[in-house]
Amino acid sequence: MAAKRTRKPVSSRSITAAQVDKFFAVFAATANVSEACRQAEIYRAWVYEKRREDAAFAARWAEAEEIATDALEAEARRRALEGVEKPVFYQGEECGSIREFSDTLMVILLKAHRPEKFKDRSSVEQSGEVTIRWAE
Repeated sequence: MAAKRTRKPVSSRSITAAQVDKFFAVFAATANVSEACRQAEIYRAWVYEKRREDAAFAARWAEAEEIATDALEAEARRRALEGVEKPVFYQGEECGSIREFSDTLMVILLKAHRPEKFKDRSSVEQSGEVTIRWAE
C-alpha cells in the first residue's frame, strides 16, 4: 500500500498573479481544471474556493470555460464536416488513407443549435380513473 501524501495548507499569499494567469490560460486551452492547476502549481481546492468567494475570479473562470467550450465545439464541427484522415493498412503496411466523418458529432451539433427541430422527443400518456377522498 502506497504511503498517503500529505499536502501543506495553501496560503493565498503564496499564489502569484502569474500562477493565476497560467491557470486561466491552460484552463481556456484544455477545459481541464486539474491540468490547469498542475501546470500553474495551484491546488484544485484553492481555485474552487477562490471561485466561490471572488466574483472577479469567477468571471475569469466563466470566460476561460467559454473559450474552452468554443474550441471543443469548433473541433466537433470540423470532425463532423471535414472529417479526419485515418491510415489504411494491408498486410501490415500502410497503403493509403480514408477520410472518416462523425455522424454522431453532427447529430449532437444539430441538437444543440436547432433543438426545436432535432431534440429527442418523448411523451407520456396516462389513462384511467383517479379517486380523491377527503378526510373529514
